[in-house]
Amino acid sequence: AAAAAAAATAGRVEQPTAVADIGQPRKRIISQEDLELFTQSKLCQQLVSFASELSQAVKGIPQSPERLTSASPLIQGLSELLVELERWIDDFPPLAQPMRFGNKAFRQWHARLVERGEGMLLAAFQSVPAAADSANELATELVHYLHGSFGDERRIDYGTGHETAFFAILFALGARGILAKSDAADAVLVVFAAYIRVMRRLQAVYVLEPAGSHGVWGLDDFHALPFVFGAAQLVGKEDEVPTGDVYRERIVAEYADQYLYVDAIRQVLIAKKGAPFHETSPMLYDITGVPNWQKTLTGLIKMYQGEVLGKYPSSSTSYSARPSAGLEIALESAAIPAASAAEPAKPPAPPP
Repeated sequence: AAAAAAAATAGRVEQPTAVADIGQPRKRIISQEDLELFTQSKLCQQLVSFASELSQAVKGIPQSPERLTSASPLIQGLSELLVELERWIDDFPPLAQPMRFGNKAFRQWHARLVERGEGMLLAAFQSVPAAADSANELATELVHYLHGSFGDERRIDYGTGHETAFFAILFALGARGILAKSDAADAVLVVFAAYIRVMRRLQAVYVLEPAGSHGVWGLDDFHALPFVFGAAQLVGKEDEVPTGDVYRERIVAEYADQYLYVDAIRQVLIAKKGAPFHETSPMLYDITGVPNWQKTLTGLIKMYQGEVLGKYPSSSTSYSARPSAGLEIALESAAIPAASAAEPAKPPAPPP
């Protein structure tokens, strides 16, 4: 996934121009050239910086159910929205069909998202004093990113570009000052964690296909940010969760409900059970050779910038909202990176 392309003139990278259609995002990244302009833009750096800031906010902090009760109205509103989306899965059970992957009932679930998403965002924003005057405008613009956050209803697949669409919503709210700095930890440990929970169910129930997966040469068939934020949570926790043992049964059983990284490892182990970890997930196994979680985090942020924000897929859905909303972001169905072949022995180098 990526952000809106900037215009480069005379060797100078400029920020995107205004979009004429008020409140209606339009496609911006539609070519490799557009993507190259974006990757040189200030906006790309802002997205990476935002991921780094959220990571900083959750360093050393486990998840806990108690966080929601003391969270801000915005965090509670977005959490309630995600709980409702998860409830809908029960309303649309999988259809009997010959294909194993891509159950078409997902299209019914997604159609309801398109039908009700804007109203749900509006309800979440109206309870936030900082968003009260612009709630309608925000909902109208950000609903496009909400629609793109849970997978493609035509292909019935999901990838890191869809994940970045949800990240774009948080980025936009932060850019407008609606997501306060005091909300940063909860944005990850409550809201983003709830989003991942919804996605796990959608992937399992509707058997979503990976969009642009690199198979064993990727971090994960679907996600990137749980590894980034999860590594941040584990900074300074090497005595409890050593980098080299993160995939061990005891660690997974004890810590998967507290740390996003360990939870992501658990999901990989479930999806690829029956074979050794170093064979099914060589890139993740490579990362276990990094000596501490801070170095792991640094490498994963670089990987996210280069291999998610910096990739142009064969099929993309790119949008940019008008600058007055503080959001000029584009969505891509981007892929997780490929990697060089891994040996069973743990390598000393961090991820690229």
